Amino acid sequence: MATTKKLTTGNAAAAIPAGNAIPTMDKNGAVTMVTQAAMQTAVLGGMTADMVMDGVFIVYHQNSTGYVRMVKVHAWPALQTAGEVADGVAIVEGGRILVVAPTEGSVVWSSAAITTGLATDVRKTVLQDWDGEAHTATIIGKSTANTVTDTATYAPGFCNLYSRSNANGKGLGAGKWWLPSMGEMFMICANMLRINYALSLIDGATQLKAAEYWSSSEYSPSQSWYLDLSDGALGYGNKSAVIRRVRPVSTYIV
Repeated sequence: MATTKKLTTGNAAAAIPAGNAIPTMDKNGAVTMVTQAAMQTAVLGGMTADMVMDGVFIVYHQNSTGYVRMVKVHAWPALQTAGEVADGVAIVEGGRILVVAPTEGSVVWSSAAITTGLATDVRKTVLQDWDGEAHTATIIGKSTANTVTDTATYAPGFCNLYSRSNANGKGLGAGKWWLPSMGEMFMICANMLRINYALSLIDGATQLKAAEYWSSSEYSPSQSWYLDLSDGALGYGNKSAVIRRVRPVSTYIV
């Protein structure tokens, strides 16, 4: 007489404990226990997890020396356990290095229309805009009592004032971050899933959302370009009337 064995209720685990195996069954009902390593090899089809995350790093300033370092994602958990604090997630692509902040905000772009001399309504031009750092500096410099951009209440100021530091005060502090240009926003969009995986390993970090994000690429004095990370839709909206998400960026500053 056949017997049935009921599995006891277990706890969900983020990883397979060492020594455990995954049961698989063939068409005849024969059960084989498969190790974690063998299952990973089968799922990835010869690729490794490191290959999938190639070009993505976590940046931090060493507690012991203060020096900046950029490590493969798989190496980060042990470093974090040892007390290191992440500056952000770095994407290396097309000769550029972009560091994405671990957290973000939701703000309007400015308190009113502002003329910076940077605006363009040409989509081809804005898609090739990689000057977020320079744009943010110019926009902050144009801040006045009537048109505010330089406080954390507004997108350029939020990014300019953003800061990440470790227990020794080392890290990417205020003034080293900026509001990404549209080219930089598309770099984030193209790598969103990999960035979010790296962010999931950083204590206190928040994921990028499938939502609209402000850029530092302006459409006109009253409107700025934004990118929807859910579908890559490029649009522009009123700077002082609409709240959108803002994710500061920086680079590998040694």
